[in-house]
Amino acid sequence: MATNPIYVETEEEIPEVVERLRRNRGDDTMLVLPMRSRIGQSRFNFQLLRNYAARMGKRVTVVCDDPAVQKMAAESGFLVYGALGPLGEGIASEPEEPPPPRRWWQRRLAAPVTHVGVAAPTKLLTRAATEIRPGRFVLYVAAASILLVGLAGLGIFVPTASVTLIAQAQPFSQRDFEIQAQPGKGPIHVRVSTISRSDSQGFKTTGVKSVPLAPSTGQVVYTNACRTGAPTFYFKNGQRLFDPSNQLTFAQTSATVPVPAGKSVTVNVQAVQPGTSGNVGSHVITQIVPNSYECLTVDNPQATGGGSDPSSTPQMTETDFDAARAQMEQQLHQAIAQVLAAGVGKGEKLSESIVYNAPQFNTDHQPNDTVPSFSGTMTVVGEGDYYVDADVNKAFQDYLAQRVPNDQQLLTESGIQVTYRLLSASKGGNLTFVGSATAYIASKLDTDKVRAQIVGRPVQGAKIYLQSLGVKSVVIKESPMTLPLMPVLSSRIAIHYVVESNAPPPSTTASPSPAATPSP
Repeated sequence: MATNPIYVETEEEIPEVVERLRRNRGDDTMLVLPMRSRIGQSRFNFQLLRNYAARMGKRVTVVCDDPAVQKMAAESGFLVYGALGPLGEGIASEPEEPPPPRRWWQRRLAAPVTHVGVAAPTKLLTRAATEIRPGRFVLYVAAASILLVGLAGLGIFVPTASVTLIAQAQPFSQRDFEIQAQPGKGPIHVRVSTISRSDSQGFKTTGVKSVPLAPSTGQVVYTNACRTGAPTFYFKNGQRLFDPSNQLTFAQTSATVPVPAGKSVTVNVQAVQPGTSGNVGSHVITQIVPNSYECLTVDNPQATGGGSDPSSTPQMTETDFDAARAQMEQQLHQAIAQVLAAGVGKGEKLSESIVYNAPQFNTDHQPNDTVPSFSGTMTVVGEGDYYVDADVNKAFQDYLAQRVPNDQQLLTESGIQVTYRLLSASKGGNLTFVGSATAYIASKLDTDKVRAQIVGRPVQGAKIYLQSLGVKSVVIKESPMTLPLMPVLSSRIAIHYVVESNAPPPSTTASPSPAATPSP
């Protein structure tokens, strides 16, 4: 049993009843129609009512005492009652009693009584018209037919409707995502160019090898050739020894050593005067100062050495090597970059990250060599990667378009803003771009489907349907006259879908807001 029945007024139209049905909270609803209700005058009204009720998920029962209204409602799929009981229940109409059977004598008695010799007319008006003025009757019928056809044509073909749907655009973006690019693979065209450059240069050494003043050193042998029983001689540190040929004096640097009779002892000595003059040959240090024994002798079996005069000599250092390498590498990198920059084609950009191989660097001298200068030769190979800027922008735009929700459409008229940078570049033209894309979206509308849904509908019903599409506002204009129904031909309905945006367009090249997508 339905609660809260809806009592429809005589002048109420379908849109008003639909709105009342929408506000009704129950799923089961009774519509109580008066005898001369406008809704009950057309089977099309019941079909519209059935469609709206099905969309809202409501079960509607029609209550009306008019048999004709009951028949149209039942044929449209509604449960029908003739009256409403005191508890809100439906009461079916009593079926009409069939007429009593007529007997054969009743049929004869029921025959029409006429005057003697005059038959009763069955269609008085028609017969009178045809019998009295048959030509004028045909003319009237033809005129009426032409008038009806003209009115029908006027109502069907002449009126047009312009429907403007206004929606609010919403920003949509994808940020900080990466796109890969490789030569020979889409969507970004990449071209690789390899340049080799070699150069040779001379460099001065900055190191200095300093030689300090140093005394000569060596060894001598003390020999005690005195007879047996002679005393043992002791030689202390600092014992003076003399080279008569060079007039040089040496001093013992070893600790005190004993030299027994018949024995020999080796000790270290150093020239008293530092410098290269102390570098003497063998067997020249022959005198012990002082010495009064002929059997006690001294001799240097090997030449002395290590004596040096103070001096400084240019020397190649590790720093010189590294500086020469860095300078030549920088110069060759600049030369390669200039060649690659000159090879940029139309619409192309050169990757800022040029890929260089490890340089091959050789020098004619090595660090620690005592030379005033050295020469270096270097070879460098650089790879430049060219890419098409338009392809990169298109790839980011496509990425954004692929992620638009299915019930939304991308507003390309407002432009798509793309910002990106080259994240990395590796050998072989493998590029990685990172960036963001921003645009506007709005609800997607199938204008053909929308047009099919409002053909022939009442204007108010068409507005209710159009407002359910998620648009901001609906404007319907009819010409040359305003009719209660939409045109019955879809070609006479023009739909203009306008999207408004309060924010500035996301791209400097975007068209101004609002962005309209007209559909004839």
